[in-house]
Amino acid sequence: MILQRYLIREILQSTAAVLGVLVLVYASNRFARFLSDAASGLISGDLIFQLLVLKISQNVAVLLPVSLYFGVLIGLGRLYKDSEIVAMLASGVGVRRILQGVVWISMAFALLTLGMSMYASPEIATKQAKLLARAKGEAEISGILPGRFKELSGGDRVFYAEELSPDRRTMRNVFVQVRQPDRQEIAVAQRAYLLVQGREGSRFVVLEDGHRYTGQPGGVNYVITRFEKHAVRIDDPGDDPGYRKLESFPSLELLQSGLPGYLAELQWRLSLPISVIVLAMLAVPLSRTSPRQGKYAKLFTAVIIYFIYNNAIGVAQKLVERGELHPWIGVWPVHVLAALLALGLIWTQNSLRWRAVLRPQKPVKE
Repeated sequence: MILQRYLIREILQSTAAVLGVLVLVYASNRFARFLSDAASGLISGDLIFQLLVLKISQNVAVLLPVSLYFGVLIGLGRLYKDSEIVAMLASGVGVRRILQGVVWISMAFALLTLGMSMYASPEIATKQAKLLARAKGEAEISGILPGRFKELSGGDRVFYAEELSPDRRTMRNVFVQVRQPDRQEIAVAQRAYLLVQGREGSRFVVLEDGHRYTGQPGGVNYVITRFEKHAVRIDDPGDDPGYRKLESFPSLELLQSGLPGYLAELQWRLSLPISVIVLAMLAVPLSRTSPRQGKYAKLFTAVIIYFIYNNAIGVAQKLVERGELHPWIGVWPVHVLAALLALGLIWTQNSLRWRAVLRPQKPVKE
């Protein structure tokens, strides 16, 4: 039991180190993109940190399988290099005990990944899409300078504000012109602010206490309306701010839809916890090295196997999404083949020890 705890601690330490490196690399990449968007005026700079935290949290479920895979590979590789596993086997610990430790860790990580991929990640994706829509809207509002006209939506919407509040979220003495194919709308208001509304994250500028003039340009038949509140949409109806992306749909809604694209997304979410167990089992035989080879001897082979496995899942998902592969088949053959490969490698490398475990030896008669 002490040796098993030592084995688990070694694997968890390596897994934590790998996960930390992957999160750091991913965070650096996303931060650079958000910073570029902020510099281009696409999002507000005040929301970069919140968007970054949400994006990392959303993708933790994707990083956990590969982190445990290389954690097992590195952890057991070090034990092989220092001949500690050889000593364990010589003392009667057996390969089955080592596999049990890896299985317990992989099951715990699989349950965590299942909760993240099926429930937490879609919720986080929805919050991120809402925040991103608000960030883009605030960036457009902050781009309005007092006393200057601002064109939005390719010039179909023109804004003018006499002044902005100190937090740059509220406009005062506002003029708005909206061009439509059959008419033109002009509105003047005392105040205006940004509003993100609905499942699709539509962005509006809400005008307060003003008048609206609607009619045909060049004509004399204008309709004048006084309003307390009037909303003007500042994005095109065809824009997709992220709410309609499948990654933000609840898992139950994906299951009930029956559509190929929805089922493909659901299978991807289920593939993450399954891959945790399969990759952990693959890492056990791949970590076996001789003291002269070093603990990273099979790292290149492990990377190749991971990319083949992960890309095969992605290809199968795309085929299901396009309707070229039946959802009942889906990504499951990929997991089965990878699991058979893991079992085959374990059996091949440890066949003698497996036989010793499965067949009790008879006592030697003197």
